[in-house]
Amino acid sequence: MSSADTTPISAERFAAALPSLSLPLLALKVLEIRNSIAHLQYSNDQLRPFAADDNDGGADPVCVDAIRENEAVVERMAERIALIRIEVEDVRGVSWQDFEDKAQMETRAREEGRLASGQQQQQQQQQQQQQEAEGEVTGIAAQVNSVESSPWTDGTFQTGTLRNGEVHMDAVPGTRAANGGEAGGSLSDEQLRAAMEERMRQMTTDEDEDGGLHL
Repeated sequence: MSSADTTPISAERFAAALPSLSLPLLALKVLEIRNSIAHLQYSNDQLRPFAADDNDGGADPVCVDAIRENEAVVERMAERIALIRIEVEDVRGVSWQDFEDKAQMETRAREEGRLASGQQQQQQQQQQQQQEAEGEVTGIAAQVNSVESSPWTDGTFQTGTLRNGEVHMDAVPGTRAANGGEAGGSLSDEQLRAAMEERMRQMTTDEDEDGGLHL
């Protein structure tokens, strides 16, 4: 439906509605009208090459009519801005320059507020993503740390010998001695099996020699 198919609000009705609007609302209305005018003028700029007489095949009548309708709407909108100016200056006694400056300041403040809100939301999303990433790393580390270790190397099982009423415990492989050095190293399954067999042979030999009790 084109603008010609609609019945616009008359200038009288538009002017009669202005007294009930506050100055901020009047300023907003001016901005809306000017924004609409800018869109219509841009549309006409795009249509003019096709409405020109020197266009290949002649001027497009559809484009010509569209430009004419848009220009008529622009004129009505300019008239509404003039009516708002009369309401602001003559009825309310406010300088039009001050009115426009205030409107521009409020518009700029709204734009800055939206920009700040967008930046804050972006920062919150980045922080949330960072926290989720850190949580995943922590979870992986916890899984790695919870892997069951060998009971022969973590101190769960220890061997030793009871001699003369005293228990002599063997060092746990992989633990640090008092001087800060390694008391033992990590053993493979084959090395651990060989060490246990050697230890069992020593325990049997010790039992034959002194009848001690071995653990």
